[in-house]
Amino acid sequence: MLIPAFLAAIALADVLVPGGSAPAFTPDSFVKGEAFKSLEPGKVHVVEFWATWCPPCVASIPHLTELQKGNPDVRVIGVAGCERGADAGANESNVRRFIQAKGDSAGYTIVFDGDGTMFRDWMQAARRNTIPTAFIVGKDGKVAWIGSPFEGLDEAVGKAKAAPEVKRTVDVKEEPTDEKGSSSSTGSSTESHAKTANGVKTTETVVTETKVEVKDGKRTTTVTRTVTRTTEPAAPAAQDGAFSQGHGSLGGSSGSSGSSGNP
Repeated sequence: MLIPAFLAAIALADVLVPGGSAPAFTPDSFVKGEAFKSLEPGKVHVVEFWATWCPPCVASIPHLTELQKGNPDVRVIGVAGCERGADAGANESNVRRFIQAKGDSAGYTIVFDGDGTMFRDWMQAARRNTIPTAFIVGKDGKVAWIGSPFEGLDEAVGKAKAAPEVKRTVDVKEEPTDEKGSSSSTGSSTESHAKTANGVKTTETVVTETKVEVKDGKRTTTVTRTVTRTTEPAAPAAQDGAFSQGHGSLGGSSGSSGSSGNP
């Protein structure tokens, strides 16, 4: 189905696209998995919107389960934010029954978006009108990719994992000095170390740059610390197979290729 017409009212400047900051993570409840309050900086997240009534969404569950199993350093999240019916309590109960029946075959975090806040902030903001739709949030907290979980998700996750995480801090200290005149000096140091956990090798490189300036009886020391963190598989791993499926639609009477549900 097509997204309701009011989506067209979203201003172009507000459209969520790759490169933009990820919206807030505000589910109403956790259906499966350990609860957390926000997307964790430095971790890659896959946020997929789905519904129990959507056959392609259900078909994507094994794929997402394998993706999570093969990438323990990535957090895969299924957001049930497209359920039919006006009773949020009944919708949540339906999602819980559905996921309980799936057991271990749904092996990733499942949350419920009963009030539609996440659907609005993610799906409507990105002008997406079909489900399942997946968002990849990179280690920097920005959206790295938006699309169908059947079309390029695994490759996009790999790229997001490989992207370096860069954090930079700047500390400035000023103090009086008896030194005369003006002077300036700079120095830098680099250190690097690596560790392996859960089949993932993480390398962290720290570059510290120090600049000291003396002028007008004042010494200013500026220390810039840049931390670059990269991750890669500790050993070669088999890649998931290619997927090609349709979508469930969110409005109207017809959907895209493949089976779809009507709300």
